[in-house]
Amino acid sequence: MKTNFKDDTKEAAVTRFPSPIKDLPTPMNDEEKIAYIAERFREIMNVLGLDLEDESLSRTPYRVAKMYVKEIFSGLDINQFPEISFMEDHYQINGKGNMVFVKVHFTSFCEHHFVPMSGVAYVAYLPKEKLIGLSKIPRIVKFFARRPQIQERLTVQIADSLATLLETEDVAVSITAEHFCVAARGIEDQNGHTTTNTFRGQFDSVSSLRQEFFEAINN
Repeated sequence: MKTNFKDDTKEAAVTRFPSPIKDLPTPMNDEEKIAYIAERFREIMNVLGLDLEDESLSRTPYRVAKMYVKEIFSGLDINQFPEISFMEDHYQINGKGNMVFVKVHFTSFCEHHFVPMSGVAYVAYLPKEKLIGLSKIPRIVKFFARRPQIQERLTVQIADSLATLLETEDVAVSITAEHFCVAARGIEDQNGHTTTNTFRGQFDSVSSLRQEFFEAINN
């Protein structure tokens, strides 16, 4: 897949834990993808017995296809990885940086049933030599969320991407999410949620730092 990225940024977009994305035999632009998906979704609606002549449903195949390509699955295109800006960290004392902590709300889609999962990602890192723009962390979270996902992979992809960009392993990510594949089907548990964590570097080895991270979540 061709990209406009420098090698290090491409590595941050793909991570060591890539999603199961493959190149298309015949590459399509966004409009071609929308037209292709819309036609197939029209077929699905027909099989379900829906009246596509109805005013409310007539444009649904196009709406769904556009939503898939331009919005909720836009993270399948690694060229959509956000442009990243950095600042030098001038605030270290004795070579030790202060923990940076960000809370991000997100919506993703379970790759098993293509229904939403919605939750909160708590992201922290210890700066080594540089700081990342605060608005960039939510953009990174949402880039990886905007594709068919499983929560465990999403958690480690965010951590791995930040570790690559910041050139430090001192990264922690905790995600708590509700899964509509659990709430709306199967067991139909309306109140269940799932939490996944990944700790790198000092967040893994220093218990007091990990405790500081969890206190930030609780506060």
